[in-house]
Amino acid sequence: MRIPKYLLFTTVILFLPLSPAWALQEHPAPEGLIAHQIAHLFFMGAMLLFIYRLKKTGLAKRPHWGKLRWAALILAVWNIWAFCGHLVSLRLDPQVFMPPLGPITHYCRAQISVQGLKEVLYIVFKNDNVLTLAAFFLIYSAVNKMERLLRGKE
Repeated sequence: MRIPKYLLFTTVILFLPLSPAWALQEHPAPEGLIAHQIAHLFFMGAMLLFIYRLKKTGLAKRPHWGKLRWAALILAVWNIWAFCGHLVSLRLDPQVFMPPLGPITHYCRAQISVQGLKEVLYIVFKNDNVLTLAAFFLIYSAVNKMERLLRGKE
C-alpha cells in the first residue's frame, strides 16, 4: 500500500518539536484598522450578494449549492462578528495584555486580565474560529459533492 506524500508530510510535521506560539497579537495603534474594517464590510457584502444570486438563479435549490449558500451566510455573520471584535478591542486598556511590571516589548500575552464586560466581549468575539470552521466545512462538502457529480459517481 502506497502512502500519499501529503499524508506522510503531515504526520512528520505533527511529531516535530515546536516552540510555543502566541495565538493573538494586539498592536498599540490601529494601523490599517479602518481599511481592515472596510474589507470586512466588503466581504460581508460579497457574501450577501452571492446568497442573493444563488436564490435569484434557482441554484440554491440544489443540495451542493445550498451548502454554499449556508457557508456564505455563516461567513457574512463572521464578518459582522469580527467587525464587532475589532471595535471592542479598541476600547480595551492595553494593560489587559501586558504584565504590570517589567519591560514592555510587545502586546503579546498568553493570558488576558478580565476586568469587566469589555474583556468578556473581547474573548467572545475573538473566538470566531467556530464560524469559519463551519463555513469551510460546508464549502469543502459542497465542492466535494460537485466533483462527485461531475465524475458521475452520484
